Amino acid sequence: MREEQEAELLGPPTAERVRDTGTEVSRENVELVRRLYGELTSEGSTREFEQRLTDEALGHFLDPRIEWVPVAHSLLAVESYRGFDGVRRFWGEFLSTWESYSVEPLSFYDAGDQVAVVVHIVGRTHELEVDETRSSLLTLRDGRVVRVQSFADPEGAHEAAGLPP
Repeated sequence: MREEQEAELLGPPTAERVRDTGTEVSRENVELVRRLYGELTSEGSTREFEQRLTDEALGHFLDPRIEWVPVAHSLLAVESYRGFDGVRRFWGEFLSTWESYSVEPLSFYDAGDQVAVVVHIVGRTHELEVDETRSSLLTLRDGRVVRVQSFADPEGAHEAAGLPP
């Protein structure tokens, strides 16, 4: 019965890779991160996206003192972005570089107070096309994301979380 309940909560096994840490909080963390990515990856213009990122909307997922760390040595040359204004700046800068883009979460890995996410990114800007799989490690506290660290490779977040291969 427990496996059936977990399958219902976590969705299809091909879409989710969740390690049982023995706590309901871990499952809630994965679900919160899944909803966050649903919001961040929904389609719309840059302007529509920025209008959706109100303090109230961000507060459903993120701690007001969030730290968002982009991929090291990326086009976004800032070491990190802080707070809701920083998150809006990060996404505004990210979106402004692309003529078109899509981000599809492929899997979520439960690591207790952290969730590792593997995403597929497809984008086009000028004459450059990107088709990559990357990852992010999200740290949660009290039901909110307090830190996001992005990695250029799909294994980066998994390794940083100390998850077994």
